[in-house]
Amino acid sequence: RLTGQPGDPVVQVQTAFGGGKTHSMLALYHLAGGEISKLSGIVGGERIAEEVGDIDPPEANRAVLVGQALNPADPRVYDDCTTRTLWGELAYQLGGVDGYRLVENADINGVNPGSDTLVELLEGFGPCLIIIDELVAYARNLYRTDNLPAGTFDSVMSFVQSLTEAVRRSTDSLLVISIPQSRIEIGGEGGRAA
Repeated sequence: RLTGQPGDPVVQVQTAFGGGKTHSMLALYHLAGGEISKLSGIVGGERIAEEVGDIDPPEANRAVLVGQALNPADPRVYDDCTTRTLWGELAYQLGGVDGYRLVENADINGVNPGSDTLVELLEGFGPCLIIIDELVAYARNLYRTDNLPAGTFDSVMSFVQSLTEAVRRSTDSLLVISIPQSRIEIGGEGGRAA
């Protein structure tokens, strides 16, 4: 997918607690970072090469959003901009301040930028690997809460829907998102709603 070939644009990773979701996403992050020149250079890489063909691992712009690390109440301040929402952070990680400018108004107002804007972001800074770990943990913090810089629970859920649509429409982007399996990881009412 990151090399422009057919493939699933959105991958949901769902295992029980301790099942390896985060480790799998870390491996993918490093695989798509340009540090590995040949698949045969990693343990088990020859098996991957057999499935995908003799291609070089991609060098993608990468964004990692970890729900337990991001605080919906505290914007992230960088030297050249401040991000408030998941989409602001995503855009900044993929394209720096130029990427952020595409979603700036939506970020400031806490509203979903929409799939057309996200496609523009992905096409402008592709190939793009987007990893979202612990989205449910993040969304729980917004459930039935208003007036946070990160937007509302509904705006985050709308963003996720727009993002999956945008990744499907893009030519060389991949979204990998972890979904909790156990009730303990899901949490209460907000987790179930997410």
